[in-house]
Amino acid sequence: MPTKKTLEEIQQAMASLQTSFWSTLRLKATHFSEMVLRLEQGDFTLIQEIISLAHQLAGSCGTFQLPHLGLLARQIEVNALDLSRQTAPDLMIVQKLTEAIRVFVTEVEKGSLEPDFELKNQFSLSESRQDVWLLLEPSTLRDELSAQLHAFGFEVRTFVTYQECIIELRKRSPALLFCAVALGNEVLFAQYELLQTVNEKQSSLMVFSTEDSFELRIEAVRHKAQGCFVSPLDIPSMLQRISKLFDESTYSDKKVSILDDDLLLAEHYGWVLKSAGFEVQVIRDPDEVIASLLTFKPDVLLLDMHMPAFSGAEISGVIRQYDSLSSLHVTFLSAEHDIRQQLQALSFGADDFITKPISNENLVTSVKLRLARNREIKSLIERDSLTGLVKHGAIKDAVLSEFDRMSRSGEHFCVAMVDLDHFKNVNDSYGHATGDIVISTIATLLRKRLRRSDRAGRYGGEEFLVVLPKCSAADAKLLLDSILDSFREIHFSAGPQHFSCTFSAGIVCSSANYSDAEAMMKAADEVLYQAKHRGRNQVQILAGH
Repeated sequence: MPTKKTLEEIQQAMASLQTSFWSTLRLKATHFSEMVLRLEQGDFTLIQEIISLAHQLAGSCGTFQLPHLGLLARQIEVNALDLSRQTAPDLMIVQKLTEAIRVFVTEVEKGSLEPDFELKNQFSLSESRQDVWLLLEPSTLRDELSAQLHAFGFEVRTFVTYQECIIELRKRSPALLFCAVALGNEVLFAQYELLQTVNEKQSSLMVFSTEDSFELRIEAVRHKAQGCFVSPLDIPSMLQRISKLFDESTYSDKKVSILDDDLLLAEHYGWVLKSAGFEVQVIRDPDEVIASLLTFKPDVLLLDMHMPAFSGAEISGVIRQYDSLSSLHVTFLSAEHDIRQQLQALSFGADDFITKPISNENLVTSVKLRLARNREIKSLIERDSLTGLVKHGAIKDAVLSEFDRMSRSGEHFCVAMVDLDHFKNVNDSYGHATGDIVISTIATLLRKRLRRSDRAGRYGGEEFLVVLPKCSAADAKLLLDSILDSFREIHFSAGPQHFSCTFSAGIVCSSANYSDAEAMMKAADEVLYQAKHRGRNQVQILAGH
């Protein structure tokens, strides 16, 4: 999320945009007045220009906090469209149109500018919190869960009563509250202050119950719980869900491109999204849309539907001709209210439609929802279903890309090959389902403990490949040793049996001057073999690094 200073800069930029919009609005009102004179003189060649201008203003006025002008502009558009459908001008419709324009112009002339964008109130400055509160009765389960969360790097606090938790919630809030549905004679869903405070402070909620029922799950949904777990608690599955939740909340790569012929409006949307932590690209030239998208690689494109040179539908159709843009989520952001026009535009390959005007808060929420959905779909396509890590081909591509970057910049990186120890024994002794839990757990731990710039992928079976940019061999070993220490502490269960696992890892650094990325990966595999040969449960680096 942006800093307080950044939000202040955004506030100033948006106030400046409001001033510019108001100046432009007065010029457009003057142009409307000239059009009225021409209409009254029988010049109907400018009807399409009136439609275009009114349509644009219907969307932008509401966004710039002038909703009454947006409604008046919409009425101008409706009357002009009616007139455009006539084979011969209907004088009654002409009169309605000229009157609607005059009302709009009068309102602009008597209007006043009061820019007021309180972004600091609309979008809170949330820190990247990593704390989990456990509201559970004292038990072996609570102690075990607390220990496992610590192993994954989370800060943990425990509470035994709802009231104790409420008192602390009044002072501060966690990133996640994992809460029992019942404590003694009290029930969670009757704790209105607790649930309301959790919601207001934007903490995530997960619930745990000794019994399962449809009614329980409905109550969990009603109170926006992001997980509902039932006894006996599958701790690795729960940890995987928590880590995924944290990954989503701290995801740094949130890119949005905007293409709108109303540049002031596009800039406004851009600043609003920047204030919410998005990286934004405003495309100024429709001719450059493909080049811009291929360079910026956004997750979502906000696209105007009606533009002078090309329609949004046509641009959407061109985008879908490029395989590399097939996963881009294209959303029309337009003042078009005709559902038939909307559906026709969507048939060109866009994903959905947002109607202008839209408030700042709703814009941010809409884009977040689309971003989350798009990321989920991309994950299903690009990532291993069991681990959530990228697949074999993608992680090899990551090594190739990093090798190319290193060749240009001279900044070295490390590659680590990680393999679970005695994993065949786990499958043979406890079953493949339990083995899958072990694999998903180490993958979750890697995702949680690696840096944001690092990449990890499932290389095959129980083997993983890790790419560590701008990292020395010594630092890479410290990191993998720390992850190994945490992995040893995680306890798995299969019925009444309990066990733990370890892994071995081999690290190489590009400073050893490998001929290519393939040679580097082969060397990492050889160092991994050395770690296995020396007794497993250890991290080795290539001698001389």
